[in-house]
Amino acid sequence: MTEHRIPESAMTTCTCACSTDRPTTPSPVPPVASGERTRRRLGIVALVVLLMIGGGVATASWLATGTGVGQAAATTVQNLVVSTASPTATLYPKPAGGYSNPATGTVVATVDNPNPFPVTLTSASIGTVTVTPQPGKTCAAGYVVPTSPSKALTPAVLVPANATGVQITVPGALEMLATAEDGCQGATFRTTLTVSGALA
Repeated sequence: MTEHRIPESAMTTCTCACSTDRPTTPSPVPPVASGERTRRRLGIVALVVLLMIGGGVATASWLATGTGVGQAAATTVQNLVVSTASPTATLYPKPAGGYSNPATGTVVATVDNPNPFPVTLTSASIGTVTVTPQPGKTCAAGYVVPTSPSKALTPAVLVPANATGVQITVPGALEMLATAEDGCQGATFRTTLTVSGALA
């Protein structure tokens, strides 16, 4: 077996400038100054605060308003209830010079106010008079008459809201004619009493 050798003069040498000719060392990162680190932290904190403030504004803007129609109702005024009460003065035939006691012929009544507000009574109207004589006696209906169709209540009478049994007196509301018969002695006289007033 024949061995062939290539003479050294026939060999070509190639030299390349490759990066593998020497080890590669990474470029050192310049150190971060402490002031720059502080600025970065402040920037992060500022961003967080900004986000928090922005969130607060967003929450505050979540408001809603509306406009609609409400409703209220007025009460219905109920009539006052007037009832008879015991008289405070007796009645007798009117003398020519009139009654010396202004309380003679006084009509007394009580008033109930079923309303939820007080009422001030300022006047009373006197209607027809009915007579109930003593047993066995007679007294014609026309012997007792109102002195006036209407009387002012002086002072005015305040009837509180939802009050019952408030007494009113109308002095000199009735008079007995001088010609009244004997059967009118001891009789009871009733009249229709209408009281008027307004919201107190």
